[in-house]
Amino acid sequence: MIKTIIFDFDGTIIDTNTLIEEGLNHFALRYRGSTLNKNEHKFLVGKTLEDQMSFISETHKHSMTEQFKIWYKHHHNQKAKAFPQMIELIHGLKQLGYQLAIVSNNSTQSVSHGLKHLKLDTYFDYILTRDHVSEVKPSPEGLEVILTFTESRTHEAIFVGDAATDVQAAKSAGLKSVLVGWSHLDVDDIHKLEPDYVISSALQLLTVIESINESNKQIYQKRIAV
Repeated sequence: MIKTIIFDFDGTIIDTNTLIEEGLNHFALRYRGSTLNKNEHKFLVGKTLEDQMSFISETHKHSMTEQFKIWYKHHHNQKAKAFPQMIELIHGLKQLGYQLAIVSNNSTQSVSHGLKHLKLDTYFDYILTRDHVSEVKPSPEGLEVILTFTESRTHEAIFVGDAATDVQAAKSAGLKSVLVGWSHLDVDDIHKLEPDYVISSALQLLTVIESINESNKQIYQKRIAV
C-alpha cells in the first residue's frame, strides 16, 4: 500500500513556469543579447539555478545567480500560484493520513517561500532541497533519503514531478513515477521517458494511488497463494 507521496515543487505544485521563463529571458537578453528559444527553455527545466545561469553565460554565472535570486523574490508573489486542484489534493492527502514530502532542485529558501505563499507550509512532513544533498535530481539521492526518513519501501511511495529529471530520479530509486500533464514536455518527450503514469489534473493522482494499491494487493495475494 502507498503510504508516502513525494512531490517535486516548482512546475508540479506551484506554477512558476512563466516566472522562471521570464526571468531566464531577462538575463539571457541582458548577458548574451538574445532570449532563449523553446528548446533551450525545455533543456533548462529541472536544472539548478547555477546550471541555468552557467548555460546563459559561463563568464557571468556567479553574479547572475545572485541577481536572479533578487529578481525572482521581487516578482514571485505577483506571478506564482498553485496549479488547479493542487491545494485541494494536498489537503485531501493529508486528511487521508499519507506522509507528504518534497524533493526539489531549488533552494530551501525558495521552496519555503513558495509554500508559505500557498499556505501549505504545515502540510509536508519532509522537505529536501539542493541544500541537503550532494547530488541533485536526476540522482535518486534525495528520494532515497526520504524513503529512509519515512521508513517506506519502494513499493510504498511514489514520486510526482514535471521534468525529465524527476522521472529519471524515480526510476533510479525504484519508485513509480507520476508525470504531471502540465509540464513543458511534449508527447514525444513523454513517450521516450516512459513514466509509469501521466495525470492531466491534480485530483487524478487519487485514482493513480488507488490503482497502484489494487495492483500491489493482487501481487501480495498471488504470493500468498503460491
